Amino acid sequence: MKRLSTGAALLAAAVLLAILATACGGNDAKSESSASQASIDQLAARVQQNEMLNAVIVISGLPEHEMDTAAQGGKIDNKYVPTARMLVRMTALTDWTPELAPGAQKLHDSSLALLQALDAGKDVGAIKPLSQKAHEDWHLFTDEAWDVVTKTLPADAGGPRSTPTPGSPASPTSHDMTTPSTGDAMTMTPHGTEMP
Repeated sequence: MKRLSTGAALLAAAVLLAILATACGGNDAKSESSASQASIDQLAARVQQNEMLNAVIVISGLPEHEMDTAAQGGKIDNKYVPTARMLVRMTALTDWTPELAPGAQKLHDSSLALLQALDAGKDVGAIKPLSQKAHEDWHLFTDEAWDVVTKTLPADAGGPRSTPTPGSPASPTSHDMTTPSTGDAMTMTPHGTEMP
């Protein structure tokens, strides 16, 4: 009888240890690993979003519009080379999401072509179309990038711009993305119409 009670006690202890091991996740390494991976993925996504936000702030703050306006007027500003170089670096070194990578690559390529022409000492006639292309790509990319980077925010808190509904006036932009081919100076309203 004593043997039976000792055996029962050992069996009960073994069952209790098995229950405790299961409750503590001893045999559930796959679940624990999945939870850890999910935390790592969330952190990586946040780091990538912060990296993109920083890059978009820098890229948006570059005087690309002013530089292109000067080039179209026949003047190569002394800030042009550093601006083009910064565009090349920021687009190349940032870990863009698959959604933004094509636009970033397009801006990188047009900025690199402009930088190479500037470094080679090309004349204003050769610089003008390269500058216009980089300027247009800059606008397209920054508009898209801001919408992606801020997509978790509501529109009234700096989130993505709402898409106009058919038949409604277009959403305001900073200026028309085209540069006049005549080289004449013109001022554009926020709705893209010419001002006298």
